[in-house]
Amino acid sequence: MLAASSPFSLVLFGASGHLAKQKIYPALYVLALKKRLPKEYCIVGFSRSEMDDSSFREHVAKAVRAGMPEVTEKALSELLSHMYYQRGQYDKKEDFIRLNTRLLKIEKGWENRVRLAYLSIPPTVFAGVLRNLCAGGIHTHEQRGDFRCIIEKPVGHDLQSAEEIQKELSHCFEEKEIYLLDHYLGKEAVRNVYYLRFANPILEQLCKNTLIHHVQISAAESAGLEGRTGYFESTGALRDMFQSHLLMVASLLTMRLEGDEAFRTNRFKAMEQFYLPPATDLNDIVLQGQYSTGELLGRQVAGYTEEKGIAADSRTNTFIALKILSRTARWQGVPFYLRSGKRLEKKETRITIQFQEPHLVGKGSSPNRLDIILHGEAGMRVYMQTKLGGTEPEFRPLILEDPLVCFGDCLPEHGLLLLEAIHGKQQWYLSFNEVRFAWRLLDPIQAHLTKPNTPLYTYTAGTEGPKEAGKWVERDGIHWF
Repeated sequence: MLAASSPFSLVLFGASGHLAKQKIYPALYVLALKKRLPKEYCIVGFSRSEMDDSSFREHVAKAVRAGMPEVTEKALSELLSHMYYQRGQYDKKEDFIRLNTRLLKIEKGWENRVRLAYLSIPPTVFAGVLRNLCAGGIHTHEQRGDFRCIIEKPVGHDLQSAEEIQKELSHCFEEKEIYLLDHYLGKEAVRNVYYLRFANPILEQLCKNTLIHHVQISAAESAGLEGRTGYFESTGALRDMFQSHLLMVASLLTMRLEGDEAFRTNRFKAMEQFYLPPATDLNDIVLQGQYSTGELLGRQVAGYTEEKGIAADSRTNTFIALKILSRTARWQGVPFYLRSGKRLEKKETRITIQFQEPHLVGKGSSPNRLDIILHGEAGMRVYMQTKLGGTEPEFRPLILEDPLVCFGDCLPEHGLLLLEAIHGKQQWYLSFNEVRFAWRLLDPIQAHLTKPNTPLYTYTAGTEGPKEAGKWVERDGIHWF
């Protein structure tokens, strides 16, 4: 059972933000509820908002109650007693000096403590925080090995900005102190993509280009902007979902299985084998859409350009479909179709592996298929064929399925990743090699999508996405599952 045994101080930058309220505070509550936190620890929220310790604790309590189906007040009170607030500006060294003074006062008498700085803030303000963490004494060279700098994805908005962030980090931090967090890698179902292959050799034997026709990786979201108007308008679906989430899933599916020690190296080696298919027209390998007004889950929802804070002429995409290929010998020639969109009919993340056409074709026959559903009704389904009675080769589907629910030690993804960071475990964190490659792969696509003459298809909220996306894949002789 993973737990934090040594004292730690966690400074959360962006303490009043959307991510902190939606994910981080509920995750910390679960860690407190499950007694995974030590006796000596502190969580200090740092942001520009006007709050003190008392109002910050009320802010956290409200977020926890809103994010959890039920709350044990004793566990929540215990968590809140370790939480503090420090108001400050990200670019002011003096505010960080005051923060360090307060941390030292709280930490007095602690032994072997770990400090963590969690950047839950836009990449545009990273530089000031990173400089002042060192200039203000939050991190010093004498503390090496006892500090973690956690940066929530996206790391930058393109290759150049990601490299600038890496350069800024290198001035003060060693590689072992840098933790680039993609919460997808904290999901047990996503981790299972790797371990299903590792623990089941039969699956590994099937994962080869001689047997597989194509792969689909879909991340459908029924939600809209959820209070993240500014973030999403400057990001769009490609940067939000593809640059890390979907490429990570594809890498876990295609990476070599060599044990945990080489895990991050092999994950990157798999990722860097992906490439964009040669195309005279990039519209042949990518398609974008934007949702309009529609009905979802029994209620009317606004279109993207009708959302508060969005300009009526915004061309920000909320749906992307992209085709990529892999150079690895095992997967060479197998197309990967990635898609993601907001305000779709249901929330589901799914890997679909469709195998080649059967040798024996008869009435009702269809290719075998493996579905790994990571979010939604999480589970694994194998679609096979069995013959009907009679002399003619007539077939019916045989579906084998089992839920992929978490058994045993189950924690929310941010809670699990935080505990791993406290313990110095980087296996399920991104490397800068992965971040740089992902931007290098997708920057040309992003540039194409922002051109005024690139089609932006409209789709009704509550549907599967643009109708044109179906026609787009049908040209390759497939259909979306």
